[in-house]
Amino acid sequence: MTALLTIIVQILSHTPVWVWIILLILIKRGISLQTDSPVSLAKSFIMPIIFILWGLDTIATKFHFPLYLLTTYLLCLVLGACASLYLYRNKRFYVQNTVLMQTGSKIPLCIMMSNFSIKYCLNVLLSTHSSLYSVLSFNITYGIISGFTVGLFWGGIIKSSQAKARLSA
Repeated sequence: MTALLTIIVQILSHTPVWVWIILLILIKRGISLQTDSPVSLAKSFIMPIIFILWGLDTIATKFHFPLYLLTTYLLCLVLGACASLYLYRNKRFYVQNTVLMQTGSKIPLCIMMSNFSIKYCLNVLLSTHSSLYSVLSFNITYGIISGFTVGLFWGGIIKSSQAKARLSA
């Protein structure tokens, strides 16, 4: 038990501060989206872009099979976006004082926390087993997992964009 606790403490203490800052931002944003709020497409793009850049940087600089990984990543990103569209199928919008509003939901917080947790665990695994960067099957697995979870962000953005377009028309 103490060995496990030691490993956990080492993992947490070696995590860069910026990772904890991203976690706090995700939690704050996810909690705020649980209540009705104005639609902000600009804010909606922040987290997916951070996760995409984080993933692409890792793919381009560390993995030994970046072409296979990137192909898998992009395909699974599209699949994740489709899954997200299904998750957000009941997302509702309304206009209040000429501002497009979205109803609150726990889905964004769940997506953000699962994305962060999966990404964090994958990076811990890679930090402790760096030989995985050169294993083709792990490269593809990383692409599947990372691409799909990043794709989950896009369903809400697509639904919000559609609602804004309808309002403008």
